[in-house]
Amino acid sequence: MPAARCALPLSQCLLGARGLAASARSSWNLYQYAARRGFTVLGIESSCDDSSVAILHIPENGAPTLPFHGKVTADTRKFLGINPITAFQSHRRNLSPLLQSALPHLPDGRKPDIVAVTRGPGMISSLDVGLQTAKGLALAWDVPLVGINHMQAHALTVRLCRALEGRGLDDPKYPFLSLLVSGGHTLVVVSRSLTDHEVLAETIDTAVGDCVDKVGRAVVPTELVKVKNDTNYGRLLEEFAFPDGSENHYYASKQDVVGDELEKRYGWRLPVSLSGAKKWGHRGLMKFSFAGLRSSVDRIVDIRKAEKGDNWADLEERRALSQELMRRCWEHLASRLTMSLELMRDRDVNIKTVVVSGGVASNRYLRDVLRNQLDFHEFGNVELAFPPVEFCTDNAAMISWTGWEMYQAGYESTMDIAPFKKWSLQPLDDTADSIERDWEESAFGILGVSGWKTRDC
Repeated sequence: MPAARCALPLSQCLLGARGLAASARSSWNLYQYAARRGFTVLGIESSCDDSSVAILHIPENGAPTLPFHGKVTADTRKFLGINPITAFQSHRRNLSPLLQSALPHLPDGRKPDIVAVTRGPGMISSLDVGLQTAKGLALAWDVPLVGINHMQAHALTVRLCRALEGRGLDDPKYPFLSLLVSGGHTLVVVSRSLTDHEVLAETIDTAVGDCVDKVGRAVVPTELVKVKNDTNYGRLLEEFAFPDGSENHYYASKQDVVGDELEKRYGWRLPVSLSGAKKWGHRGLMKFSFAGLRSSVDRIVDIRKAEKGDNWADLEERRALSQELMRRCWEHLASRLTMSLELMRDRDVNIKTVVVSGGVASNRYLRDVLRNQLDFHEFGNVELAFPPVEFCTDNAAMISWTGWEMYQAGYESTMDIAPFKKWSLQPLDDTADSIERDWEESAFGILGVSGWKTRDC
């Protein structure tokens, strides 16, 4: 059979060949452009009362950038704190406008490579607004979805911030400790890898942020709250306690000199939480408790009100009580943090960095107390790493970063995932077969839940 011949004139055949070559060069250029453009994540956070959207871009070379990062907090002033229904309504009202503002900032106008979203822990109704929105976007764009553990994202926030500063994509290196402190959580966690986390200490009652918020409601003068027009009582308590913006310098000591002075001057002393936990194996060891501190403040206020009415104390005593509450809380955090470092040292685990993250981490007095306490207990070589204030509270930037890390490690989520009210960083013990491992209320371990699928990296 004769060889096939071109039915077109030679000139057109040559033009066709040139066209194919040009097309090949164009495809190669597009490939090179795609390689240069890097990786883009659209992240959504809606675990509590903050609606947040971020675009994170990780180039092939150079530092990552945040072309867009927006947040709207639900207005819950009339409730004097978080209200689940109001938060839910705020997410429904604000997430779409935030996304509308974010989309023009997608690099080169191209769709993101993945959509990352908070899956838990948090308020189910709030989480579901963000999760369903993220599913819709992932389906419309035909890109992978990555459901993120909110507390894992807090632990990785410093890695995000240092990457944005141009310090590389792996700083701090594993293993490191995290002190995660917010209105809903108080944890010390050792992170051995992206998905391997062990909870070393957690609260047995209320979270430290909740304790500080409730005390702020009781102690901060009503006039100041009205002027500030704010329901973040933790921030209001700090501003009231240190009105000039500079904290009294803290000095770690074995003697409770400050407590002695306050008792002598005002007749009250706040307790030391779980002070009996001195030996390994004690039931209070490696636990936090803040309910007693809050109750002590409530009793002081009630006694004063019974004596003097609504003007139960002058500003000086209120300010002293505010400072002392924070000192006791921060020393309690420091005590379990140093115990955790001692435990890691006994296990021959070299911890160089402690990450402090969550809304409470923005407190400057906390930073002073922790540094002094670590130095006092001979951990001066351990670095304390705090995110900038804007990244301490809930935000979509940390969700975007964690989504990128998880995806690079080979993990993405299926489209049937549901939110979790509780999602522990630590897996269940293998012997705990009687406990439900994967349901709408509780989940255990980053990878110990359904909804993950893996791919070759």
